[in-house]
Order: sequence, then C-alpha cells, then structure tokens
Amino acid sequence: MVKRDTKTSGAATAAVSRRDMLKAGGLLGLGIAGAGALPACAPKGAGGSKASSAPRGGDDIAWDEEADVVVIGSGTGAYTAMRCANDGLDVIVLEKNSQAGGSTIFSSSVVWAPCNDLEKAEGIEDSREEALTYIKALSGDTFLPEEAAAFVDNVNAAVKNAAQIAGIEWTIWPGGIDYSVFLPGGKKRGRAILPKVPEGDTPIGKLNKAIIEAAEALGARFLTETPATQFISRTTEDGAIEVLGVAARSGRKTINVRARRAVVLASGGFDWNQAMMKNYLRTPARYSWGIATDDGDGQKMAMKLGADLRFMNEAFLSPGYKKEFQEAHEQGMSRLSTIIRDDGKRGIVFVNKHGRRFTNECATYDSVGRSFGGFENNGENRSWANLPAWAIVDQAGADGHAFNGGELGKPGPSYTRYETLEALAEGCGIDKEGLLAQIARFNEHAERGEDPDFGRGQDYYGQNSAYVSSGYEGAFRTLQPISTPPFYAAEIVPVVLGTMGGIKTNAQAQTVDMEGNVIERLYAQGNVSGIGAGGACYVGGGGTLGPAIAYGEIAANQIHNLDSWA
Repeated sequence: MVKRDTKTSGAATAAVSRRDMLKAGGLLGLGIAGAGALPACAPKGAGGSKASSAPRGGDDIAWDEEADVVVIGSGTGAYTAMRCANDGLDVIVLEKNSQAGGSTIFSSSVVWAPCNDLEKAEGIEDSREEALTYIKALSGDTFLPEEAAAFVDNVNAAVKNAAQIAGIEWTIWPGGIDYSVFLPGGKKRGRAILPKVPEGDTPIGKLNKAIIEAAEALGARFLTETPATQFISRTTEDGAIEVLGVAARSGRKTINVRARRAVVLASGGFDWNQAMMKNYLRTPARYSWGIATDDGDGQKMAMKLGADLRFMNEAFLSPGYKKEFQEAHEQGMSRLSTIIRDDGKRGIVFVNKHGRRFTNECATYDSVGRSFGGFENNGENRSWANLPAWAIVDQAGADGHAFNGGELGKPGPSYTRYETLEALAEGCGIDKEGLLAQIARFNEHAERGEDPDFGRGQDYYGQNSAYVSSGYEGAFRTLQPISTPPFYAAEIVPVVLGTMGGIKTNAQAQTVDMEGNVIERLYAQGNVSGIGAGGACYVGGGGTLGPAIAYGEIAANQIHNLDSWA
C-alpha cells in the first residue's frame, strides 16, 4: 500500500486581485467562497452569495497543491477517488480526521444494489421498474424520479468497479430484507450485498479500507488532518459559479489546492453539530453513530457558495441506549448502537413516561428511531410524547439474550435492576398504573403470538429479520411475556446513523444553487448531498452506501469528460 501523505507544501492564503475585472464580455469574478470573501456582483442564481473578483484563470491565486480532482472526505468519497485515479487522473483527498475512512470505516459494508448480478446468478427476480416502484412508495412526496433512476442505473457499475479495482468479492447478505418489504416492489432478499470475509471475521469497514488501499495504489494522495475550509471559485461570463479549488487548513497554515477538473464534496453529515441538529432535524435526536468530524463543514461551505439544500429535516435513525451514547459523546468518540441487536428479541418492550408502548420494537431500526418524534398536547403537558423512554427486560428475556452487550442472565451496563415492576416505575419516573396496565395487556396478547397495538411479529420482516430470536416460529421469534422478575430498565433515545440532508444535487451528481442553476465543477455524494435514495427514505441494509457509491460513479464519469480549466 502506498504510504498516506499527511504533509503539504507551502503556506499561502489566496491572494485575490481586482485587476482586469472588467472584460469586453462582462464581469468575471474569482475568489474564495466563504467567510471573508471579498465582495463582487452576486452570480446569477447564487442566492446572494458573492465571490471576490480577480482575473480569469486564477493567475493571482497562490496554489500550494494541485490535482485533476480534489475530493473532500475519505468515506464514500474514497470510491470516487479510486474511480478517478483508475481513469488516470491525478487525485487529492482532503480528510479532516487523523485517519482516512470517515464514518464509512464503521459501516457494515452492506450496499443496497437492486438488479445486481448476484441476484441473477441465484435466480432472484428483480427489475429496474420494481426498484423504482419501491423507492417511490417508500419516499412518498419526497420521491425524486430522475435522481432515483440515476441511482438504480449506476449502482451496479459501482459494485462491479469495486470488485475489479479494489478486489471486493461480493455476496448476498442473508438477512438483507428490504426494510419495507410489504410495499410494492419490495424484495425479501438479494438487493443487500456485502464483501465476503473469512469465517469469524467482520465486514465492518472492509469495503472502505479496500477502496482506500486501491485508490492509494493508483496514486491518489490522502491528506489527513487537512480539513477543507472554503471553496475557491469564480463567476463566469454567463453569471454561473465555477469552482476552481479548495482552501484547506494544514497544521497552522492555510493551503490552496487547485482542482483542474473538479471538486467532489463527500464530507458526510452534520450529526456532531448540535446547533444544526436542533435547527434542522424534526426528530429530537442528539447523539450519533458517526465520526466526530461529521459536523456539517461541507454543507456550510456549499451554502456560502449559494448552494440549495434538500432533506435537511431528515436522518437515518435508530434507537440507542442513552448511557452508552452519552459516555461516548463526552469523550468525542463514535460508537455503534448495541440496541439494534436487542430490540427485535423476545423479552423486551419500549415504553414512554406514561408507561405506554409507542412502537413496534422489532420493526426496522430507522422506523423505531422515527417513533420518538411524536408530540403531545394535553392540557399543561406539551412535550415530546416518547421522550424520555425506556427499554424494559424481564429475567426470562435476559436469560435468552445478552442485552446491551452483557451476558446471558445479566444485561449490560445501561440497565438497572429492579425486583418488581412497581419499583422499576418509581425508579425511572414512569407512571406506575400506566406501566402495569400496559405490561398486562402486552403479556395477554404475547402469549398468543399477537400484538394488536403495533403488529409486532405479524409481518414478514418481523418474523424473518436478522435481529429476531432464533429457535422459535412465526411471531414467537419476537414475542414473549414480560413477567419473570427481576426486571431491568435502560433509558433509550433516538440516535442518528447519519443525517440525510445536504446540498441539492441533480441526477448528474452536480450541485445546484437556489435558482436551479448548476454550480460548475462541483459534485457531491453521500450524506452531504441531499439525495437519500432518490427520496427521503431508508430502503434497506446498505441504503446509505448504495446511493453514495452510485453517485460517486456518476461523478467520476462526468469528470472523465471534463476539460481542465487551468
């Protein structure tokens, strides 16, 4: 593997001149898009963002580094870096963290890829039309027909290129049920694929690591601890914004990195930016699975350039044990949620402060995460209906599954033990009568394999997902009375796997301003791009990586056909 470059040369900020501003054909602007940009006429469709002026061609910018393509972020952006490098282009990847990989390094490496070759080999019927029907049904009025079609049409090229260039050997994920399989076009298996790994090994991070190694071997340079800070742009004769490069911080210095063909923004979400989380998300989530450098830098940089936004109120969600996420965040650490391995199992229920269940616990983790967002308006009680909330387990449940990463018979450290349900209610501040009534109702129906309130275990996913208990049949794979003392309770909260909102991006992976004009030479992919899956939805396992690498494939193809501006 090529040694990762963590150093850059020079230390000069952009020297912006005003000479030759006026040309016969009109005003040309060049400058740093972002804080401190020198004023100039606002470019057409830039939503009021201004670029400082200088001669066309960037002659007065002191460039410290340059490449054909500059990628911001080394998570899913590593795929685009690999593809461009494989095309023979010179690539620099700017990474804020001390190591490459972004939040993708913690992913399960699952990719949602409808109509893939593995399906065909196993005789699983799938089609472009079915995939788009499913995405449309799941997205509702957020469906983006052109963007969804571009995803479906390009994801398998990305899968094949990952195999051919990075050596990934793919296999179908056995538990990869489409998360809303009951919708038109949903599939019980086949679309979710992941890299093969040796028995006993984990696929977590494998895809990203292999892609980074392949990109480096092809000559791409990964500059770690080098966060991008602002775009360097100019205004063209027809009033469009054209991105020429990126200013970045390297140690105590600012460096200017020229992108001769294009910049690809792949900086991730804003799930570690509390202000943005509070301002934008409709679900009151305050914790994240993601890496601490996912703090909205890319969104803010592009907004200063005049880029439009999309899906900023949306996120990929899950439930989480509050204690484990609170401790991780206090240390600035990312972590995976152990509860997604727990909530489909027998012997657990979720209740709110009234003691009432509020969700189908064994539904997809994104669906459960969204269930926290209800609001109640009852006299003087005006608050989130399902916060605070708790997971409750009885001893029979604990004997059958190691909850919260604990051991059989003893749940992990997020749980507190109580001898009775009454003591549990008092200790947690839950309405006692409400809790006792709820558990009695749940137990009555669980004995019969029923859940008339939330349909737990009544559908295909609820009986066959990778997260329900084994050794049982039908609804009993997830339903069991909560009746054997002692009892255990752990506070739970909604947790962000990754924010979905970001820069509005078209079906060619080009960023778009607030009037619908393309921002030239700036592409985006992944959680910074506001694509979702061609709509604000979570299609299934790999529902973030699939669209991300598909749009990386699209961007690489677009960039391949671009001429250098320099």
